[in-house]
Amino acid sequence: TLSLHDALPISGESRQQILNSPHLEAFKAKGYEVLLLTDTVDEIWVGSVTEFEGKPLQSVAKGDVDLDTEDEKNAQEAARKEQEKDFADLLTWLKETLSEHVKEVRLSSRLTESPACLITDAFGITPTLARIYRASGQDVPVGKRTLELNPNHPLVTGLQQAHKDRGDDVSVAETAELLYGTALLAEGGAPDDPARFAELLAQRLARTI
Repeated sequence: TLSLHDALPISGESRQQILNSPHLEAFKAKGYEVLLLTDTVDEIWVGSVTEFEGKPLQSVAKGDVDLDTEDEKNAQEAARKEQEKDFADLLTWLKETLSEHVKEVRLSSRLTESPACLITDAFGITPTLARIYRASGQDVPVGKRTLELNPNHPLVTGLQQAHKDRGDDVSVAETAELLYGTALLAEGGAPDDPARFAELLAQRLARTI
Protein backbone atom coordinates (compact mmCIF):
# COMPACT_ATOMS: atom_id res chain seq x y z
CA THR A 1 0.00 0.00 0.00
CA LEU A 2 1.30 3.46 -0.87
CA SER A 3 2.33 5.62 2.07
CA LEU A 4 2.27 9.41 2.14
CA HIS A 5 5.95 9.24 3.14
CA ASP A 6 6.93 7.44 -0.08
CA ALA A 7 8.44 9.14 -3.13
CA LEU A 8 5.87 8.53 -5.87
CA PRO A 9 7.17 7.96 -9.41
CA ILE A 10 5.40 7.05 -12.65
CA SER A 11 7.05 6.26 -15.97
CA GLY A 12 5.91 6.63 -19.57
CA GLU A 13 6.95 7.52 -23.09
CA SER A 14 6.35 11.26 -22.73
CA ARG A 15 5.45 13.87 -20.15
CA GLN A 16 2.05 14.48 -21.75
CA GLN A 17 1.19 10.77 -21.78
CA ILE A 18 2.07 10.51 -18.10
CA LEU A 19 0.08 13.60 -17.15
CA ASN A 20 -2.98 12.09 -18.86
CA SER A 21 -2.54 8.72 -17.15
CA PRO A 22 -5.55 7.48 -15.12
CA HIS A 23 -3.09 6.35 -12.44
CA LEU A 24 -2.42 10.00 -11.55
CA GLU A 25 -6.01 11.14 -11.08
CA ALA A 26 -6.37 10.75 -7.31
CA PHE A 27 -2.89 12.15 -6.70
CA LYS A 28 -3.62 15.26 -8.76
CA ALA A 29 -7.00 15.66 -7.06
CA LYS A 30 -5.34 15.64 -3.63
CA GLY A 31 -2.38 17.78 -4.67
CA TYR A 32 0.38 15.19 -4.20
CA GLU A 33 3.63 15.55 -6.09
CA VAL A 34 4.62 12.67 -8.38
CA LEU A 35 7.99 12.13 -10.04
CA LEU A 36 7.51 11.89 -13.83
CA LEU A 37 10.01 9.57 -15.54
CA THR A 38 10.19 9.64 -19.34
CA ASP A 39 13.55 8.02 -20.21
CA THR A 40 13.39 4.39 -21.30
CA VAL A 41 16.00 3.37 -18.72
CA ASP A 42 13.87 4.82 -15.91
CA GLU A 43 11.61 1.78 -15.92
CA ILE A 44 14.62 -0.40 -15.11
CA TRP A 45 16.09 2.14 -12.67
CA VAL A 46 12.95 2.35 -10.54
CA GLY A 47 12.85 -1.42 -10.31
CA SER A 48 16.39 -1.63 -8.97
CA VAL A 49 16.60 1.54 -6.82
CA THR A 50 14.24 1.11 -3.90
CA GLU A 51 14.71 4.52 -2.25
CA PHE A 52 16.12 8.01 -2.75
CA GLU A 53 17.38 10.24 0.07
CA GLY A 54 15.74 7.97 2.62
CA LYS A 55 12.35 7.93 0.90
CA PRO A 56 11.02 4.63 -0.50
CA LEU A 57 10.21 4.73 -4.19
CA GLN A 58 6.76 3.35 -4.94
CA SER A 59 5.18 3.45 -8.39
CA VAL A 60 1.69 4.97 -8.44
CA ALA A 61 0.75 2.34 -11.06
CA LYS A 62 1.59 -0.59 -8.78
CA GLY A 63 -0.07 -2.12 -5.74
CA ASP A 64 -2.83 -0.62 -3.62
CA VAL A 65 -3.42 3.08 -3.10
CA ASP A 66 -4.62 4.52 0.19
CA LEU A 67 -4.55 8.31 0.20
CA ASP A 68 -7.31 9.01 2.72
CA THR A 69 -6.66 10.13 6.27
CA GLU A 70 -8.07 8.12 9.17
CA ASP A 71 -10.86 10.69 9.60
CA GLU A 72 -11.76 10.42 5.93
CA LYS A 73 -11.76 6.62 6.13
CA ASN A 74 -14.05 6.63 9.15
CA ALA A 75 -16.43 9.12 7.54
CA GLN A 76 -16.63 7.12 4.31
CA GLU A 77 -16.56 3.59 5.74
CA ALA A 78 -20.32 3.00 5.64
CA ALA A 79 -20.61 4.35 2.09
CA ARG A 80 -17.62 2.29 0.97
CA LYS A 81 -19.06 -0.94 2.37
CA GLU A 82 -22.41 -0.25 0.73
CA GLN A 83 -20.68 0.46 -2.58
CA GLU A 84 -18.67 -2.75 -2.39
CA LYS A 85 -21.88 -4.67 -1.71
CA ASP A 86 -23.68 -3.03 -4.64
CA PHE A 87 -20.87 -3.84 -7.08
CA ALA A 88 -20.01 -7.33 -5.76
CA ASP A 89 -21.91 -9.21 -8.49
CA LEU A 90 -20.42 -7.07 -11.27
CA LEU A 91 -16.86 -7.50 -9.97
CA THR A 92 -17.26 -11.28 -9.77
CA TRP A 93 -18.77 -11.45 -13.27
CA LEU A 94 -16.05 -9.24 -14.77
CA LYS A 95 -13.33 -11.38 -13.20
CA GLU A 96 -14.86 -14.45 -14.86
CA THR A 97 -15.56 -12.72 -18.17
CA LEU A 98 -12.07 -11.22 -18.45
CA SER A 99 -10.26 -14.16 -16.84
CA GLU A 100 -7.86 -14.48 -19.79
CA HIS A 101 -6.62 -10.96 -19.15
CA VAL A 102 -6.99 -10.04 -15.47
CA LYS A 103 -6.40 -11.74 -12.13
CA GLU A 104 -8.72 -9.53 -10.10
CA VAL A 105 -11.33 -6.80 -10.51
CA ARG A 106 -11.92 -4.29 -7.73
CA LEU A 107 -13.23 -0.81 -7.07
CA SER A 108 -10.64 1.93 -7.33
CA SER A 109 -9.58 4.69 -4.99
CA ARG A 110 -7.14 6.18 -7.52
CA LEU A 111 -9.63 7.05 -10.29
CA THR A 112 -11.64 10.27 -10.36
CA GLU A 113 -12.36 10.72 -14.09
CA SER A 114 -11.52 7.57 -16.06
CA PRO A 115 -13.72 4.45 -15.98
CA ALA A 116 -10.93 1.94 -15.38
CA CYS A 117 -7.20 1.32 -15.13
CA LEU A 118 -4.87 -1.66 -14.90
CA ILE A 119 -2.60 -2.18 -11.90
CA THR A 120 0.57 -4.24 -11.67
CA ASP A 121 1.36 -6.09 -8.45
CA ALA A 122 3.79 -4.27 -6.17
CA PHE A 123 6.70 -6.48 -7.26
CA GLY A 124 5.40 -7.44 -10.69
CA ILE A 125 6.84 -6.70 -14.12
CA THR A 126 5.08 -3.89 -15.93
CA PRO A 127 4.24 -4.20 -19.65
CA THR A 128 6.67 -1.35 -20.37
CA LEU A 129 9.53 -3.17 -18.66
CA ALA A 130 8.61 -6.40 -20.46
CA ARG A 131 8.80 -4.56 -23.82
CA ILE A 132 12.28 -3.29 -22.93
CA TYR A 133 13.48 -6.79 -22.13
CA ARG A 134 11.95 -8.19 -25.31
CA ALA A 135 13.67 -5.51 -27.39
CA SER A 136 16.99 -6.75 -25.96
CA GLY A 137 16.18 -10.34 -26.86
CA GLN A 138 14.84 -11.51 -23.49
CA ASP A 139 11.35 -12.99 -23.49
CA VAL A 140 9.84 -11.91 -20.15
CA PRO A 141 6.19 -12.84 -19.55
CA VAL A 142 3.82 -10.30 -18.03
CA GLY A 143 1.52 -11.72 -15.38
CA LYS A 144 -2.17 -10.94 -15.29
CA ARG A 145 -2.95 -7.62 -13.68
CA THR A 146 -5.75 -6.12 -11.62
CA LEU A 147 -8.52 -4.14 -13.27
CA GLU A 148 -9.69 -1.24 -11.09
CA LEU A 149 -13.07 0.39 -11.73
CA ASN A 150 -14.30 3.89 -11.00
CA PRO A 151 -17.69 3.24 -9.33
CA ASN A 152 -18.83 6.77 -10.13
CA HIS A 153 -18.20 6.68 -13.89
CA PRO A 154 -21.31 6.39 -16.10
CA LEU A 155 -19.76 3.59 -18.16
CA VAL A 156 -19.19 1.50 -15.04
CA THR A 157 -22.60 2.21 -13.50
CA GLY A 158 -24.20 1.58 -16.89
CA LEU A 159 -22.42 -1.76 -17.17
CA GLN A 160 -23.51 -2.62 -13.65
CA GLN A 161 -27.17 -1.96 -14.53
CA ALA A 162 -26.89 -3.82 -17.85
CA HIS A 163 -25.45 -6.84 -16.07
CA LYS A 164 -28.36 -6.81 -13.62
CA ASP A 165 -31.00 -6.44 -16.34
CA ARG A 166 -29.61 -8.66 -19.10
CA GLY A 167 -26.48 -10.42 -17.90
CA ASP A 168 -26.75 -13.13 -20.59
CA ASP A 169 -26.77 -10.60 -23.44
CA VAL A 170 -23.57 -10.98 -25.49
CA SER A 171 -23.38 -7.20 -25.91
CA VAL A 172 -22.83 -6.82 -22.16
CA ALA A 173 -19.78 -9.08 -22.33
CA GLU A 174 -18.57 -7.09 -25.34
CA THR A 175 -18.84 -3.91 -23.28
CA ALA A 176 -16.62 -5.56 -20.67
CA GLU A 177 -14.04 -6.24 -23.40
CA LEU A 178 -14.22 -2.62 -24.54
CA LEU A 179 -13.80 -1.40 -20.98
CA TYR A 180 -10.68 -3.52 -20.59
CA GLY A 181 -9.35 -2.31 -23.94
CA THR A 182 -9.82 1.34 -23.04
CA ALA A 183 -7.84 0.76 -19.84
CA LEU A 184 -4.98 -0.60 -21.94
CA LEU A 185 -5.12 2.34 -24.35
CA ALA A 186 -5.22 4.90 -21.55
CA GLU A 187 -1.88 3.70 -20.19
CA GLY A 188 -0.22 3.74 -23.62
CA GLY A 189 -0.65 0.03 -24.35
CA ALA A 190 -2.70 -1.78 -26.96
CA PRO A 191 -5.47 -4.40 -26.83
CA ASP A 192 -4.31 -8.00 -27.08
CA ASP A 193 -6.39 -8.36 -30.26
CA PRO A 194 -6.53 -4.88 -31.87
CA ALA A 195 -8.66 -6.07 -34.79
CA ARG A 196 -11.36 -7.46 -32.49
CA PHE A 197 -11.31 -4.32 -30.35
CA ALA A 198 -11.69 -2.15 -33.46
CA GLU A 199 -14.55 -4.33 -34.71
CA LEU A 200 -16.44 -4.16 -31.40
CA LEU A 201 -15.90 -0.41 -31.19
CA ALA A 202 -17.07 0.14 -34.77
CA GLN A 203 -20.21 -1.93 -34.16
CA ARG A 204 -20.97 0.01 -31.00
CA LEU A 205 -20.42 3.38 -32.71
CA ALA A 206 -22.61 2.36 -35.64
CA ARG A 207 -25.52 1.85 -33.25
CA THR A 208 -25.23 5.42 -32.01
CA ILE A 209 -25.42 7.09 -35.46
